[in-house]
Amino acid sequence: MKKLIYSILTILLLVNLVGCSKEVKNENNLKNIDFILDWTPNTNHTGLYVAKEKGYFAEAGINLDIKLPPEDSSAELVINNKAPFAISFQDALASKFAKNAPITAVATIIENNTSGIITPKKLNINSPKELENKKYGTWNDPIELAMIKNIVETQGGNFNSIELIPNTDSNAITALENNLFESAWIYYGWDGILAKNMNLDYNFFYLKDYSDELNYYSPVIIANNEYLKNNKEEAKKVLQAIKKGYQYAIDHPEEAAEILIKNVPELASQREFIIESQKYLATQYATNKDKWGEIDSTRWNKFYNWINENNITEDKIGENVGFTNEYLK
Repeated sequence: MKKLIYSILTILLLVNLVGCSKEVKNENNLKNIDFILDWTPNTNHTGLYVAKEKGYFAEAGINLDIKLPPEDSSAELVINNKAPFAISFQDALASKFAKNAPITAVATIIENNTSGIITPKKLNINSPKELENKKYGTWNDPIELAMIKNIVETQGGNFNSIELIPNTDSNAITALENNLFESAWIYYGWDGILAKNMNLDYNFFYLKDYSDELNYYSPVIIANNEYLKNNKEEAKKVLQAIKKGYQYAIDHPEEAAEILIKNVPELASQREFIIESQKYLATQYATNKDKWGEIDSTRWNKFYNWINENNITEDKIGENVGFTNEYLK
């Protein structure tokens, strides 16, 4: 999912967010800790709201203050020590880790990469090779285009035959319905379920089914390194509470969806869609809920090694750089 433009929100966040080390308590004597989302609240974030609703943070003496992101800046706020936690994506973090940004991925929200390519069913596109000579709606991101090139050429297709159309719509389904392009990269848990909920006829295939390197972690929770160093036990409390929230969402997807809607009332008009999305993600957060959030080093390194081999970032990303499972155990 791409970032919304919040110019006013950006100003408010930069003015009001304080450094990670400053302790601020609310009227209930809970420590306020800022947590920046990557996008408007959705089913990727349900475990956070469940943890708040169920009192898991309060039990740990914490009030997690969930905030919307400024445009493209959730990771930047954490890098600059303006917030201790945020949500990002392993692919989006590549350029930051290549420059030794002082952040660490401390948990993955979803176990496997649920993104892939969606196309109108009438086009009968069932594999990457069949994207040849079709219009693809692109975000013009170097990693995105390299991934599409990878899966097409792995199947013997001609990537250069694909017509790249700029995708300026936050909703790929609308653009596809308006025939602006014939294929797009989406996350199935949101746009895929949305298309299904709208009874639209589409085909979909996952990136990870065509390239092991592309089964990267998306999304992930990141934290500021200085904060982690100075607040190790507190960070563990935050992550343990979040873990409990997602474990509850795995076991109770419909209730979890209702908790999300309660906390984000603007989603109420999409209740059926939100519930269906939540049911899908409940099967994707973790195959073993006791290991929710844990990052496998082999998969993490495989993706960044692929980034290095394709010279996508100016500097190379080192082995085992940028993640830890320490705060989940």
